[in-house]
Amino acid sequence: MRTAHELGATTAQSIGAERRAAGNTRRPRALWPLIVAMGFLSLGGFTGGISMIADETGAGLQAKLSWLEHTPVHDFLLPGKSVPGVYGVAVLACMIGLIRRVMPGPLRMLDVRIGHHWAWVGTIAIGAILELWIVYEFLIFSDRIWLQPVLMVVGLVMIAVPLLPSMRRDYATG
Repeated sequence: MRTAHELGATTAQSIGAERRAAGNTRRPRALWPLIVAMGFLSLGGFTGGISMIADETGAGLQAKLSWLEHTPVHDFLLPGKSVPGVYGVAVLACMIGLIRRVMPGPLRMLDVRIGHHWAWVGTIAIGAILELWIVYEFLIFSDRIWLQPVLMVVGLVMIAVPLLPSMRRDYATG
């Protein structure tokens, strides 16, 4: 016999599947503030990363090499190479996935396995990574910049909004 939780999950999955099968392209209202927050992060990921690559000292971003004293890197080149990938490309891919519901072949199996669209899960994962990164910055950097609390809010939005019932239901697979 199924538990109430299992029945609720099955119902949510079937509602999401029914909407998609019926060609309903409406998205939950909560999606749009999430997309704005993710767009801010993606744009910042591209511009910040390019700036770090162009000037390894971080001066273009008003960053200080002293911030890196307790880290395994000595300049901003390596962070500059990873930031556009994680916070630029990956976030942009999740945005497209959430809006367009694209399901490339290999990701279809992932969707079935996890029970939700890959972009839904990716958004939560990137939000969690962002939260952990900012906490790490708070622990190792003595200086604080205005962007850190803003990015904390963006990370929380990326975790919390997909977990809303309307979003869980809409991005359930099955």
